[in-house]
Amino acid sequence: MSASTPVSRRQLLKQTSKGAAALGLASIVAAGAAPAIVQAKTKIRMITPAALGVERDLYQSFIDEFQKEQSEIAVDLSFEAWDDYMTKLPTLFAGGAVPDVVHQHMSIVQDYGSRGVLEDLTQYMQKDGIKQEDYIPALFEAFSRDGKVLGIPKDSAAWGIYYNKDKFDEAGLAYPKDDWTFDDFRLAARTLTIDADGHRGVDASFKPGNNQKQWGLSWVTPGPTESENVRGFIRARGGDWYDENQTQTLITAQPALDHFQMFHEMRCGEHSTPSDALSAGQGDPFRQGLTAMAVAFHNMDYFLREEKAKFKWDVTFIPSGPGGQFVPVGASSWAIPAKAKNKDAAWQLVKHLTSKAVQTQIGKNGRWGVSQKDSIATILPENPSSGFKKVHIDPLTGESDRTVIAFRFPANQSKIQQAYAKHFDPIWTCDNDNVPGAAKETKSEVDTILGKS
Repeated sequence: MSASTPVSRRQLLKQTSKGAAALGLASIVAAGAAPAIVQAKTKIRMITPAALGVERDLYQSFIDEFQKEQSEIAVDLSFEAWDDYMTKLPTLFAGGAVPDVVHQHMSIVQDYGSRGVLEDLTQYMQKDGIKQEDYIPALFEAFSRDGKVLGIPKDSAAWGIYYNKDKFDEAGLAYPKDDWTFDDFRLAARTLTIDADGHRGVDASFKPGNNQKQWGLSWVTPGPTESENVRGFIRARGGDWYDENQTQTLITAQPALDHFQMFHEMRCGEHSTPSDALSAGQGDPFRQGLTAMAVAFHNMDYFLREEKAKFKWDVTFIPSGPGGQFVPVGASSWAIPAKAKNKDAAWQLVKHLTSKAVQTQIGKNGRWGVSQKDSIATILPENPSSGFKKVHIDPLTGESDRTVIAFRFPANQSKIQQAYAKHFDPIWTCDNDNVPGAAKETKSEVDTILGKS
């Protein structure tokens, strides 16, 4: 067949299906040369929790960029609401249609890692020269198990204490110093607490009640079941939640008892932090002006700006103590299931999503933190408060003398949560004041759970 010979529709379709790009290729076929063959795309599935709007749009843009760069890989991206995701993920792992890339928060990664359902990413990192030092090093503590890397950190949250400068001014109270102590912290919370008649928590005439106007501090769950942030408190006291190998809890040691006792007294005796019922249904209590301080990471600054808050604010470190002063940092990660069908292609996507280019885009958005050290400074807003860089950036880039710590949530976290809830909820609802007893009972149950992990 020469170049001038007509090509039938059937012949054209046949050539096209094999990768022929033009009719002129017929002459090449006639000359004995094989037509070019385009390989079928490798298809991978990715599932992640993400909120409607900006977050999903951001993820989709990263996937679009990836598919332009990696045209041989097609990504089927599925979004879920957070609660739906946490419920659906075990079912996906148990079934036959295992995704290739999954979102793993630090609070659940050890659950899946202990069951062997996550791929060890160490070999992929070594092959492509991806080093833990390229990221915030403390984060890999949360995503590692038995020498295996279970996920690559995709973001970060460095925690500090935000404070309403206007409320400090109204109270005639000096702003917190960066090296403030637990006594300073507790006194500030009491001074910033106001009852229905305008009396402050340090006044003899102070009478707490349902119509209380203001609390000194937004409530933060004191135990190790909800967030990594309170580890900064207990480490500052010289204690920790678990021993090095997580074979037993340390909550009956004095640092933990002092930590629990302080939050019990602040809530039930001093009334400087609200109960769940008193703060429910009013949005974030700090952003609404109901509390004067809050344990938070940099997205507090982001939302205050977005909402055009009517008050001035700043951020400082979690108080210091005999154990030092710490910046707790949390994160989520991208992981590859052990039964994923296209692990190499999945790794290419994970590598893209945790690259400096993508991390920089995330940081510039302002709402989410980043895991790549070289991109950390991109979260700095215009006209930042004086403490923003000191708390949220400098510790993560090694430019601070405060210690950055993550938290390795143990496996079977849901069972541990149940044990804490059974014994400590009465402490936090002020129905019981026996902190040592609650700690003893909780330790007994949690140590048993750890022994079965």
